[in-house]
Amino acid sequence: MTTLKPLHQLLRVASHLLDQAAADVRTTDLEPVSDNIEGIGRALIELIEVQRRIYALQPELQPKSLAASPREEDANRLFTQFTIEALELEDAGDTAAAREKYSTFIGLSPSYPHREIARAELRRLS
Repeated sequence: MTTLKPLHQLLRVASHLLDQAAADVRTTDLEPVSDNIEGIGRALIELIEVQRRIYALQPELQPKSLAASPREEDANRLFTQFTIEALELEDAGDTAAAREKYSTFIGLSPSYPHREIARAELRRLS
């Protein structure tokens, strides 16, 4: 099997750069701040999904500090799935369905941090 290490390293750099870009958007007040940060956040979600696929194929590439328990992995997977679906609904102009998607996630997720992010998204969409 071809090693995915070079791609993995590029994605780690890209993730760091996107994270820094979101922080810079906030500190520079590039308007609309929330929309710009949300766009960067969407890119990060997609990047993390690719990283997850890499780790599934080559788990030795996953940084030990990021190694999640099976329960955390399930929570992350569920959160990613619901968030992508909610963002697609929002992009299609159906904010009511996006809010419902986040509400459903809150009822299903055992993860407090993920539920709090979903609640923040509900507030943003209200």
